[in-house]
Amino acid sequence: MKKDGDKGENLSSFPEGSRTSAPPGLSRIAFMRGALRGTIALIAGIAAVASIPYWGGEHFPVTSLVIYVAGMVFVAMPLCLYYESLLQAQEGTAPEQPQPQSSVAPRPLQA
Repeated sequence: MKKDGDKGENLSSFPEGSRTSAPPGLSRIAFMRGALRGTIALIAGIAAVASIPYWGGEHFPVTSLVIYVAGMVFVAMPLCLYYESLLQAQEGTAPEQPQPQSSVAPRPLQA
């Protein structure tokens, strides 16, 4: 996950395309990905609908902003954390590999 990220694999990319041939937990990950995307879209849609009365006016739609921020913080963020934990569990307990050093690292001083 550190280098590659979520590939968005679905069950049809595995032989036979059934739940029995997919790695364990993949269907839960796919379900959580869809639930997370749907939740974010729903929160954004509700916030947009709440801002409709303010479209022609001079006032900022504070209600819409509050709905969006509260929805993202209290609903979508826990789903993101759970989704990330599922991805990390799928990855396994592989030992951490050191990250390659950046090419902008400071050079040692030469005397």
